[in-house]
Amino acid sequence: MKTLTLAATLALSLAVAVPVVHAQAGAPIGLEQATRIAQQAGYGAVRGAELDEGVWEVLASGADGARVTVHIDAASGEILSPAQPGQRQLGIEEVMARLAAAGYNDVKEIERDDGFWVAEVRTSMGFERDVRVHPITGAVEVERWDD
Repeated sequence: MKTLTLAATLALSLAVAVPVVHAQAGAPIGLEQATRIAQQAGYGAVRGAELDEGVWEVLASGADGARVTVHIDAASGEILSPAQPGQRQLGIEEVMARLAAAGYNDVKEIERDDGFWVAEVRTSMGFERDVRVHPITGAVEVERWDD
């Protein structure tokens, strides 16, 4: 019986520690807040959520009842996708122009991923990098070596 109680206590303490790890990783928006943000935006029947590279992926239902993944920036609480009413998201041409202005000469690939634009680029120094671009501001949020 002691072993079962110890195992249950350990499991509960680990379950409680997970949100703390997320908060320490620079994610001030927690699971409950992300769910509330999605619901306040009109999404319902939340089926789950996952924090992935600073973005909450909230699985919910749209107004028509269809399943949708709502991407919420864990740092700001801003919904990145799908686009919200009155929210202007940058198109691919605008993102390409912003990358060129930031000194990225050659864009090999560009696509939407987890609400952000992600691209494989070459810097002015000739290094290949992966960048993540904010879909509303056009700011380069993450730059790392291309793998």
